[in-house]
Amino acid sequence: MSGLFSTFNIGRSGLNTAQTTIDVTSHNVANVNTEGYSRQRAEIITSRPANATVGQVGTGSQVQAIERVRDSFLDYQVRGESSAQGQADVRNDMLYQVENIFNEPSDTGISSLMGKFFDGFQELSKQSQNSNARTVVAQQTLALTDALNHAATKLDELKSNAQMLLKANVTDVNSMLDQINSLNKEIMSVETAGQTPNDLMDNRDKLLDELSYKFGIKVESAVFQGADVKATDAGGMKSANLVSSSPNTDVARFSYISSIEEDPNSLNTQVITYYKLGDMSNEKNKQIIRVTGLSAEEIQKISETRVLWADESGQVTKADGYPIKDNDIILASELMVFTPKSGEISGNISVQADIENYNDQLDKLAMSIAFSVNAIHSGLANPINTGGDPEIDNVPFFVNSDIAQYDSNNNLINVLETLNGESGISAKNITISKEILEDVMKIKTKTHDSDYGYTSENEVDGEGDGARALAIAQLRDTQLKVQSFGVTILSRSDMFNTSKGGTTLSNHGMDIASDTSGMQLDSYYMDQIDKLGIQAQEASRISENQETLVGQLENNRESVSGVSLDEEMANLIQFQHAYSANAKIISTIDELLDVVINGLKR
Repeated sequence: MSGLFSTFNIGRSGLNTAQTTIDVTSHNVANVNTEGYSRQRAEIITSRPANATVGQVGTGSQVQAIERVRDSFLDYQVRGESSAQGQADVRNDMLYQVENIFNEPSDTGISSLMGKFFDGFQELSKQSQNSNARTVVAQQTLALTDALNHAATKLDELKSNAQMLLKANVTDVNSMLDQINSLNKEIMSVETAGQTPNDLMDNRDKLLDELSYKFGIKVESAVFQGADVKATDAGGMKSANLVSSSPNTDVARFSYISSIEEDPNSLNTQVITYYKLGDMSNEKNKQIIRVTGLSAEEIQKISETRVLWADESGQVTKADGYPIKDNDIILASELMVFTPKSGEISGNISVQADIENYNDQLDKLAMSIAFSVNAIHSGLANPINTGGDPEIDNVPFFVNSDIAQYDSNNNLINVLETLNGESGISAKNITISKEILEDVMKIKTKTHDSDYGYTSENEVDGEGDGARALAIAQLRDTQLKVQSFGVTILSRSDMFNTSKGGTTLSNHGMDIASDTSGMQLDSYYMDQIDKLGIQAQEASRISENQETLVGQLENNRESVSGVSLDEEMANLIQFQHAYSANAKIISTIDELLDVVINGLKR
């Protein structure tokens, strides 16, 4: 019913509405610098009208809800591109570090040291009787092998760092998922009570943004503002829910593989050790499973990926979510490895393959240098030549540092083991023999040194004969099938096995025939450096482009959801006037009521 008291209530409702809008504006201003905060606004509607003789009469206004200003499509775009940025950032950072390890071009790089190595032999060929020239060769060789050792060791360390980042990512992701799940429950509880948990939803969205940087995610809205979260690359997992709005649905988590080794007691079986949820702080989390039927490629992939699907407790599961117990034996097809196609985790996985590839190329280079130089230095195509004279390479120039042993005078004491271990030479263990470093006069430089175990026994050639040193120097121009070392060429004898496509060693073991399908040592190495440069440049370009793209999308989202102080100040003035106007209405009604109540007495 209309009347002064009804008008009084209308003014009161307007006053309450203005107060609420001022509160909302104040909350927006207070959170102008809060990361992840979404601007809020009060949705004002008219109150239910009252019936009167002249029709319905308005009863004022009320705040129906306080809503977040949020565009879900922009959230989808930001999270999709954030996953791509996570992958690009990791690859850019890691490949930049690989470039720093090789440090090319520079005076101290492997390419420069390789050139100095061959230059040393070139000079030695001119003055082979000079101990100073021999010392230069020995020290330049040591510098080259040290550089190869250092590069290989640093690449291994970088790969280990990438794996430790994977472990950190596993623990971070599991923590994020737990937080999102907890917020999800709280949001749904508040919504069920008829309230709008805007700030809680902001916190959940912020965590979802951070999670999307780790790997691609799919977020689906559910009842009571709940959210279901899944990985976009679930592989063969049938139950890939990471966060569920349903209290009765199982959710998945991730665990971290600490090691994968061959089972010594079972053929074609790998022992995989993992820690639940990536938590290595407690040995109780350590679990072991045995997997049969894994190929060499699958083993390599698992050693780089190291992330397994697990249940909420961290117990590794099969595709149907059934847990695999400690010490269980499973088939290779039952092991569920998490291999996202984008995100920081994907970047860590893919860059390990790149690092391993560059380490493999270094090994090929080290093997080709060691086999070819040792062959010319000794004149033997086979380090243990049962049919020749001498029978073995008594003074190998390059040795495997993991195997070679010396006496107190640095004389090699396990020659046969060292020669057999020559096939295991890699960039990490290649070195010049300490016997040669101790006595540089043992370097073979003469034409007929191939007929003697030691150059000191050669009385056929003159002291100034440097033909063999010149032959080693000319290796820089020889085309070798470097790409086949470690693949089909596993030993020095393989290199000169013509039935397997190998090359030939002639002229007292001083001439290695060029292979038309091969390449020069320096060219091979520089090809790998060029490839690295292109990869690193591409990674940098993609990272910058993604950063720009994500920045633009975040700016678009900020223009919708962000707080503008100018806009909020304008709103505050508007709401202030509304509050004052409604207060004036109440004051006017108060005066009118005074007239009615007190004025009628007079």
